[in-house]
Amino acid sequence: MYLDGTRLVLSPTDLVGFTSCAHLTELSLEVAHGRLSKPERDDPELELVQRRGMAHEEHYLAQLHDAGLTVTEITGSFEESVAGTLAVLGKGPDVIYQAAFLDDTGSGPSWRGHADFLRRVERPSTLGAFSYEPEDTKLARHVKPGAVLQLCEYAAHLERLTGVAPETIHVVLGGGQGVASLRLADYAAYYRATSAASKRALV
Repeated sequence: MYLDGTRLVLSPTDLVGFTSCAHLTELSLEVAHGRLSKPERDDPELELVQRRGMAHEEHYLAQLHDAGLTVTEITGSFEESVAGTLAVLGKGPDVIYQAAFLDDTGSGPSWRGHADFLRRVERPSTLGAFSYEPEDTKLARHVKPGAVLQLCEYAAHLERLTGVAPETIHVVLGGGQGVASLRLADYAAYYRATSAASKRALV
């Protein structure tokens, strides 16, 4: 969460944090407005988890390459990555790695996001005869609510950009547990209610 000029910019992490602790959202809002300072953390265990998470993501990326899929990686600054994602979506590679989104339409906060992977599916959209479904790598051995909310947010960005909501969202689990695929329709109402509640809390 941060301010871009006078407009608040939120991410799926902020949405997940809101479901865990509304007070955390209040504190984050104070930090964004410069009324509080965010405490510094020196946590070797957290750094270890982050390294393990990156290794898990890189291992899955290698599997995609080994499977012979065309993978396009999005790089550059956040603004460049948002523009690059838009350009690449229309080209239709099998996989888009590190896609970036920004929804600053309408009033209220803007929403940004970084999806680990977008996987092409042969389902028509405004892109053509294909569309994309989001995949996120997680170290957990089972799907957690926070991961579902994050993927629902990426799905909302994809629907906005392609005119079609993904049918399925995917979590690449840790510990060799494979990929858990979930019907978006089963979680969409929960996501909409949570997103609306978080926005009301920030007014």
